[in-house]
Amino acid sequence: MKEKEFLVFDNYPFKLAVIQLLMYELELLGSKYNGGDAYFEQYEDVAEVSDEESIKRLMPYIEKGNTYFQELKIPCSLAGKVTELYVGDELDVYFHINPQWLDFEEYFDDGKDFDIVDISEQEIKQFPNLKYITFNMYHEPPKELIEKLKGWGIEVNPQD
Repeated sequence: MKEKEFLVFDNYPFKLAVIQLLMYELELLGSKYNGGDAYFEQYEDVAEVSDEESIKRLMPYIEKGNTYFQELKIPCSLAGKVTELYVGDELDVYFHINPQWLDFEEYFDDGKDFDIVDISEQEIKQFPNLKYITFNMYHEPPKELIEKLKGWGIEVNPQD
């Protein structure tokens, strides 16, 4: 049986946490995607336009960022580099998908689209060295997820 070349994800927010580590922190996943920077270069007047205009401008950037990261292939060879994950509202990967979600928290439901609410056993088994996950988002991870992770030998740190 041929070994898989790329990691497989069932839960997009979990994939984003892995991308944060590999692309933006360890710089092992090719060139950094800079959708947030491009947004602010194009729209230098963000403080001067209405909320409606800002949301209208954001939508294509959100779609483009999500498409980029959903289609991004992560080589299986990088899985061993993932020893701990931090999931917090200030992560670069979220900024480059939606550069103003923190400015419009209510509209974007406090970043709920980025919350990790589940991780499958298939996903987690790809990361044999993953020992810690820190959650620091607006919404706490579900208790069922925390129990599942602990059962897989992963220490979970939900922060306030």
